Amino acid sequence: MNSSLANTLFALMQNYRVTIREAINAGELGLNAMHVRCLHIIAATPQCTANDIVNQTQRDKAQIARLVKELLALNLIHKNASEHDKRCFILSFTAQGCTLYDKLLNAEQHVNAQMCKNLNPQQINDFLDTAQQMIKNMD
Repeated sequence: MNSSLANTLFALMQNYRVTIREAINAGELGLNAMHVRCLHIIAATPQCTANDIVNQTQRDKAQIARLVKELLALNLIHKNASEHDKRCFILSFTAQGCTLYDKLLNAEQHVNAQMCKNLNPQQINDFLDTAQQMIKNMD
């Protein structure tokens, strides 16, 4: 059972990642799953800083600094000094970043609909509850 569970979860994650990457042409942009995760955090966090991304992803500061630098180089985000603390930088989307993020959200909605096809709402809720419990069990 454990091997089957691991294989199923891996296949689901891999298929999801590949489908999303293809939908937003992530390969051409040089984006990986962590770039996408950073974009989500920037969109969801008011006055987002690199430290917010570190805290939410539980990744080291150096890795997040590299990801932010790459997103800046791709002209997907801006980095501006905070009005309250000039040592702190606020991350926000450029126009190009907004366009890509909108494309990402549309792709995710399409993939979610495709994944949930032929499932009833109870099955989806049961899966979400089970997955959340598994995540808690691993913390």
